[in-house]
Amino acid sequence: MSAQPLAGVTVVDLSRYLPGPLAAQSLAGLGARVIKVEEPELGDPLRWAPPRKGGRGALAAQLLSGVESIALDLKKLPARQILEALLRDADVLLETFRPGGLARLGFDPEELRRRFPRLVICSLSGWGQDGPLANRAGHDLTYQAIAGCLAPAPGVPAFPGADVLGASHAVTAILAALHERSSSGEGEWIDISLFDAAFHANLVAWAAEVEMPAHVGEPHDLSGALASYHLYRTADGGWVALGLLERHFWKRFCKVLGRRDLRRLVLSRSPEAKEKLADLFRQRSRQEWAELFARHDLPAEVVLSPSEAARHPQALARGLLKEGPDGLPRLAFPARFGRQRPRAGQEFPELGAQTQSLLEELGAALPRPGRRRGIGPRTGWRRMIARLLLRGR
Repeated sequence: MSAQPLAGVTVVDLSRYLPGPLAAQSLAGLGARVIKVEEPELGDPLRWAPPRKGGRGALAAQLLSGVESIALDLKKLPARQILEALLRDADVLLETFRPGGLARLGFDPEELRRRFPRLVICSLSGWGQDGPLANRAGHDLTYQAIAGCLAPAPGVPAFPGADVLGASHAVTAILAALHERSSSGEGEWIDISLFDAAFHANLVAWAAEVEMPAHVGEPHDLSGALASYHLYRTADGGWVALGLLERHFWKRFCKVLGRRDLRRLVLSRSPEAKEKLADLFRQRSRQEWAELFARHDLPAEVVLSPSEAARHPQALARGLLKEGPDGLPRLAFPARFGRQRPRAGQEFPELGAQTQSLLEELGAALPRPGRRRGIGPRTGWRRMIARLLLRGR
């Protein structure tokens, strides 16, 4: 099977920041052609988000590599006509405006469905297209807060789970819509939200609620309630992650350490059990625990820093993280097809780098040299776009 299963699929990406570009980059990694439409002056704010190297954002290098960039000021009519021309040949439109934002630009999703019946439109928003919070501002932390994800142990999550899972679910929905289109011939309008993704991710909590409703600060079994599924400090100040849920693993752990007295604590939720284990783990260094876990095949590992994780033999064997030609990181697609791992292009495009080539591909030309790469209002330019649209591409 090809490692580029989406070759031939064209995605027009109007998204910014993290979730939309992550979804677009995943599609690019699978072989789709992604045309990213950016505002001419600054483009996607990801480009300038710290940390930076050589003036380029490290996060942007991961999320924008392998896509094409066209700079269009969609507040201007000629630029909107260019976007319409792009959509004529596109398979997917990805956007992350608040509800109604796309319509205000003159691209109401329902109208787009009538004009481009094969187009799959994915509206990825914070709260979704309806509901009392639909037009409310938000960020990953607030979506997780309202979804109940932060309740077991209130604190800032280690990674933006709502953003990342929202992007992943968006890709899943887009692929499902493209599959359905292959038989029906019709596209779809997908409404997906980061709040929905966070709510869905909280599935263990919803199961726990059946037994006993929990308050904020009350962990469930997989969020800190169990002594055998917990984090503990080591003698040298490191941390270990214990994942001994099954009885046979717990029995092996106790036997290896010669601590038969701990066997009765399997799946214990008591503070006393956690304190006993805390005392135990403070007796050896992080490396000593790592060697013991590996030697006896126990589901427990030491907690690594990001740089340590990047150098871990498993990460290296799987080829997950590479350095791009600009010295910034590039992430591989997190799945293999056979023995091949899809990988988006390594090139991180400058803002508007493909504007001219894309316009030439559409049959238009840029204004005379010296003008900005973004397309602005001009009478002659309007006539060129009108001729383009009349060609019926």
